[in-house]
Amino acid sequence: MSRSGNLDFFAAEADQRALLDFLFSSTDVRVFESYSEFGDNLREFRSTRELSTAFPIGTDRHGNGAAILLELCSPSVVRKPNIRRISLDPSHCKGHTFRYTIEGGGLIQLYLGGVYEQIITRSHYGHWSRVGAQKCQQDDGVNWEALKRLSGQIQYQIRTRMAAGKAGTGPILPQALELAQSGFALKEAKGHPTVYEVQSLRKVPLRKNQGMNPGV
Repeated sequence: MSRSGNLDFFAAEADQRALLDFLFSSTDVRVFESYSEFGDNLREFRSTRELSTAFPIGTDRHGNGAAILLELCSPSVVRKPNIRRISLDPSHCKGHTFRYTIEGGGLIQLYLGGVYEQIITRSHYGHWSRVGAQKCQQDDGVNWEALKRLSGQIQYQIRTRMAAGKAGTGPILPQALELAQSGFALKEAKGHPTVYEVQSLRKVPLRKNQGMNPGV
């Protein structure tokens, strides 16, 4: 899949909450889950608090780097999101026959990892490029200039205003940096062989109880 504006980063609970607060308060995006639960409608979340009742923000229970899968839809980019019903095989889905997903070339993906045991798994931000969307016939009704401006705003928030360190080419947000400095490994997922080296951009004081409740 050809994407533009890909950004991988590391974030723990406080970092993810701060990013979500920014999206809800300072942008026009609507926040949806990527896929509904089996047999349920697709949920839209209107605040960080509302989202936290559905997902354990900052925690990656399975350590696979995809604890919370979200789609960001801006009305300035796409007038109406395309929500599609998916048929399921009930023999493989605990008797359920359907679920929903949201689709479209103008959507932004926000996939949140988090804390798993002594690991922080990677989070991801990204969206289609215009060329990639055209190849897959996903470019209808997308305001690409508006998407470019919005994506730049969100990436600036993550890369410049929130980042406290770097891991490879990706930002480490403040709480994740604190945990990394106290011994947490930064990895794409629990089974991935690479452990990212931490580079601090600014000094983050270690809190006395930082390892006690890192979002688990």
